[in-house]
Amino acid sequence: MRAMRILAFIVVLAVIVAGYMVISTTKAAETVTVTTTMRETVMSTVASTTTVTITSHIEEKEIVVVDALGNRVTLREPAKRIVSLAPSITEEVCILGFCNRLVGVDSFSLSIEGVPDNVTDVGGFWQPSTELVVSTKPDLVFACSGVPHHYALGKQLESLGVNVFFLKCDKALTVEDIYWDLRSIATLLGEPSLAEKVVEDIERSIREVSEKVANTTKPKVALVVYMDEKSIWVSGGGTFQDYIINIAGATNVFSNLYAWQMVSPEDLIAANPDYVLVTAMTSNDTDKIAKIFSETILSELDAYKNDRVCVLFGKASDKVNRPSPGIVDAVRLIAHILHRDLVPEPETLRDSYACIGAR
Repeated sequence: MRAMRILAFIVVLAVIVAGYMVISTTKAAETVTVTTTMRETVMSTVASTTTVTITSHIEEKEIVVVDALGNRVTLREPAKRIVSLAPSITEEVCILGFCNRLVGVDSFSLSIEGVPDNVTDVGGFWQPSTELVVSTKPDLVFACSGVPHHYALGKQLESLGVNVFFLKCDKALTVEDIYWDLRSIATLLGEPSLAEKVVEDIERSIREVSEKVANTTKPKVALVVYMDEKSIWVSGGGTFQDYIINIAGATNVFSNLYAWQMVSPEDLIAANPDYVLVTAMTSNDTDKIAKIFSETILSELDAYKNDRVCVLFGKASDKVNRPSPGIVDAVRLIAHILHRDLVPEPETLRDSYACIGAR
């Protein structure tokens, strides 16, 4: 009988030691830590009176990623219900194959292919609604760096216990920043390997265009993101569009300016670009822009005289202005406009631009 008691004590002691054994593993990544805790469950009976339980085969995973603002975001499991506050983010979510996890998006994202019909419109890109976001009961909200209202919204949501992750988004300067966003999204949604396939496809497509225009003369380009009768806003250096212009085999005549700046008609004439690319909302804006050029001193531009003022609207405008996987089509389109004999026209954007001039 004493031997049985000693045996039972030894078994219980072993259980105590084994039951609290924790194995932790850390996954190597730029800003990602995945912690796994494993426990074991075993049921056995000693001398028909002593029952021993060990917890086992239960895995708990913790995902930790540092966002674009330097905030540490922790998820106990991959996010299943997500909200996107920017169309570029929505495009990234969908190209990774996670459209079906979207429960809320900004108004501009509603037209993006793959977004569920029953998704909640949480408001405009510049001012999404806190109440509408919370109503979707999200596991995670993806916000956009560079949008002031998103910062305030993020603090409100975090105070309500909602996880918010800021992507580089509008602060993206190169394609590498898009890759960072894709990898962050895929990791937080539990499928990091999916991002690598998308990154490889983008790299290959951009490389193909870059090689075709590598040995050509680089035309001078002015990219106007907005214009009306009173103002002209251009993309300067340190912008996503500046990067696209260079990859497409051209130089930005306003690369000496930082970010997006307003310039005068005289500034544009002095820069004397070979091409002027103007982004607009719809095809109806083409006539308005043509009138501005024809009835002002902008008619003196060589680009206008040679029918090299090209208005990009609809899908084409989205591709050029959104730092997303759409960069591939943006590079292809601009490279085609500048080097028609070398780079084919993207079929999906064939009806989304028009070149105008004095001829």
